[in-house]
Amino acid sequence: MSPKAGARPAPHGLRTSIAEGVAWLTLDRPAHGNRITAELAQELCAVAAEIEIDERVVVVVLAAAGDSFCLGVEDSGEWEHQADWVEAIACLTRPVVAAIQGDAMAEGLELALACDLRVASERARFALPQLQEGRLPSHGGTQRLPRMVGRTRALDLLLTGRSLTAAQAEVVGLISRTLPQSDFARGLELVIDTLKRNGPIALRYGKEAVLKGPDMTLEQGIRLEEDLYVLLQTTRDRQEGISAFLQKRKPSFHGN
Repeated sequence: MSPKAGARPAPHGLRTSIAEGVAWLTLDRPAHGNRITAELAQELCAVAAEIEIDERVVVVVLAAAGDSFCLGVEDSGEWEHQADWVEAIACLTRPVVAAIQGDAMAEGLELALACDLRVASERARFALPQLQEGRLPSHGGTQRLPRMVGRTRALDLLLTGRSLTAAQAEVVGLISRTLPQSDFARGLELVIDTLKRNGPIALRYGKEAVLKGPDMTLEQGIRLEEDLYVLLQTTRDRQEGISAFLQKRKPSFHGN
């Protein structure tokens, strides 16, 4: 599966394409560590808005060219909050996979944290070094990180600015899985194919339940799960799933 099929040009450092239900967003500023500029941030926001209303998209993959995933921002400034590219990715209702083939640092890690699954190469490293520069993470890093790794580990990583290897990041729950660098593309493809085999609506509802539930009481979270379950029963995809099970065949989902 190639992100190059039908790719849109990348004048601001973002290559995009949609193929076989997968929307590929590839940061393409390898000579600059794929650092985010004001123009790239605006492009990410615009593309995310397009993807959200595109019924062809089942899964989103956020990848990067070169040796680094993203080393942060090019020049910090007010533009960062005029176009919040991290929140644009976090708000997507489709599952978002971060394909982290290299280092994810500072705002680059915050961007990865906004994704639902983080698949990393064994050579990748992760850090939030902003405090060492007299800055604070300002794209959700201080909030998403403790929700994933716990308060104690989050404070350690934030206050010291130390980096984790991919293996260490997987152990503490920062990333979903680590893949050998030599087999990264194939391993990523297997993850994507597994997601694509699921019902598109079920994928979205599952993501919504898991992300919203922890901010509710247990009773409210279970009610949300029940409501989404009932909604899913009214879809054609649900009926297709039942029919495929009874007929002992693979389901053919259409997202409706």
